Amino acid sequence: MKSLTEIKSRLICPTHRDTLKLDPCIATIQGVPWPDSQISCPKGCIFRIEQGIPRFVRQDNYASAFGLQWKRYQKTQLDSYTKEPISRQRLEQSLGAALDELKGRVVLECGSGAGRFTELLIDNCALLVSLDLSDAVDANLKNCSGKKPYVLCQADINQSPLPRHFFDVVICIGVIQHTPSPEQTICSLSEHLKPGGLLVIDHLTVKSFLHRVSRFLTVRYPLRAILKRLPPEVGLKATIALTAICDPIRKRTCKHFWLDHIASRIFPTACLYGSYPQLDPRIVYEWNELDTHDYLTRWYDHVRTPQEIDRCLSQLGFERITCTYGGNGVEARAILPAKTEDMRIP
Repeated sequence: MKSLTEIKSRLICPTHRDTLKLDPCIATIQGVPWPDSQISCPKGCIFRIEQGIPRFVRQDNYASAFGLQWKRYQKTQLDSYTKEPISRQRLEQSLGAALDELKGRVVLECGSGAGRFTELLIDNCALLVSLDLSDAVDANLKNCSGKKPYVLCQADINQSPLPRHFFDVVICIGVIQHTPSPEQTICSLSEHLKPGGLLVIDHLTVKSFLHRVSRFLTVRYPLRAILKRLPPEVGLKATIALTAICDPIRKRTCKHFWLDHIASRIFPTACLYGSYPQLDPRIVYEWNELDTHDYLTRWYDHVRTPQEIDRCLSQLGFERITCTYGGNGVEARAILPAKTEDMRIP
């Protein structure tokens, strides 16, 4: 069985693909966060370790707003906070199976955020590695560090420090549409699977050409073009203020389908009261703030149809592909063949 120590010892330089030098005392301790220090590659790249988390990216990247978001809404989407199995149900729907099917598996979670799915995966797989581009990893550590030990990195999946062809399962939910190239990201995810491994992903979608065009005919679209270019702290304050103004109206319009359909194009804020009637309204309000910030400050906002995702997976050589509408858009699962050649971008 692979161990935390084995994964740490096999970290590579994202640029040169050389093995990184670890402090010997760090490499021999299992389940204990790394002390603050640094790791380096033979060609001179140096990466810091802060709060026990190795950091392979700059703090000011295109996901900076997400990092700020998950620090403010650190617990909002966690089942342990809402006391409802909302995240569990979404994760199991994406997996197409109960979480206990992951027992004995080595799992990579990409785009882990504050730990919405991390806290569930830790308890159900043999070993978990969680990765996020933003400093949401700090919130993730606070939420999940008291559970079974896992490896947590701040890194870009497209320039990953993790070993290739290593994981039984790779899971990436709510992330791919926010990366520069969804196809490149899917290819990078596939490179981390060992032969016979399972890839689980989802992606924002549109169901028709009209739907694709109508996305741009809302207040949200031009507003996002402005807010995503502001400093993250300013963007967060703006979305908090917008929610405070619009939420009382959306809370009323959501009771009437067609009225709320019109309101959603005029008011740029999220409204989840109808989606989660079982939750305390205070938590739903938090979730509305969170989703409004997510909508209006994300840098990339791609959409793909099930056919496009299926075609990408097929070109990468995946088998037993399941690709359907569900969740927040398209949900897809696929198996990497037991014998496969090196992956190439479609």
